[in-house]
Amino acid sequence: MSLAHHRLTLPESLQTQLLEFRRRVWTVKLVEAVCGAVIGVLIAFLATFLLDRVFDTPWEVRLGIFVAAMVGCGLIPLALHRWIWRQRKLEQLARLLSRKHPSVGDQLLGIIELVHSESEQARSLTLCEAAVKQVAEVATKRDFRDSVPNPKHRRRAIFAGISGTIAVLLLAMFPAAATNAWARFLMPWGDTPRYTFTSIEPVSNHLVVAHGEPFTVSVALAKDSAWKPLKGEVQLGGQRPVSARLQDRHYEFELPGQIDEGWLSVRIGDLSQRVRVQPMLRPELTSIGA
Repeated sequence: MSLAHHRLTLPESLQTQLLEFRRRVWTVKLVEAVCGAVIGVLIAFLATFLLDRVFDTPWEVRLGIFVAAMVGCGLIPLALHRWIWRQRKLEQLARLLSRKHPSVGDQLLGIIELVHSESEQARSLTLCEAAVKQVAEVATKRDFRDSVPNPKHRRRAIFAGISGTIAVLLLAMFPAAATNAWARFLMPWGDTPRYTFTSIEPVSNHLVVAHGEPFTVSVALAKDSAWKPLKGEVQLGGQRPVSARLQDRHYEFELPGQIDEGWLSVRIGDLSQRVRVQPMLRPELTSIGA
């Protein structure tokens, strides 16, 4: 029988076994990549949400969080290249199998090369057929499903599910804050103001006080404030903080006299604001004429 009429091929059972292994590799590695990207995005959102509860997160920090999340999303194209494009051929799958089953993988690679080698088949087609049959019989006794390198898909899927559940709960319980955090995370270079559960009536950023005389700073809590902390705190420069309790929607902070300009940090709940304090001498009547 001529070689032109009888070409050596891999047994159908062995091809099916290798293709199932390929499908398994593709599925596991794509799930890993997608879950890794989802985890990166959700963790970045949660980090933005938590940081915004502490202070007004600078755009540079939010940009760093955004870039880190995008790097995590880069796992998907990397997985497509490494685990699908580079593991699509039978000989590539045989090399991958050799990591877990060195003897079987090397034998599979050998018979795949035999099938593609017309010169070897021309020398002894019978021996080639026997070698292919022998390796196929050995391979059918092995389960290649456990040969996926370092599978992490289950662990990542669980972690992605937990992160997603937390994100959904935050959106359901605090829709305004969660939506605001998403907007600030996805567009860190934008000017989206930070949402705070504590809302106050507008306070001037510049406060003029009498030089060297004690003064009072009054901060009014907004009627629609979601959080009404029982106590607020202010601190002028490096001086000791001064606290005040909520009374009739107002915080009255009693501060000692000042002679130098400085910044007053106001902290009520998750709200923070800085006010420039400028001490000035009271005007004096030096003369009068009639």
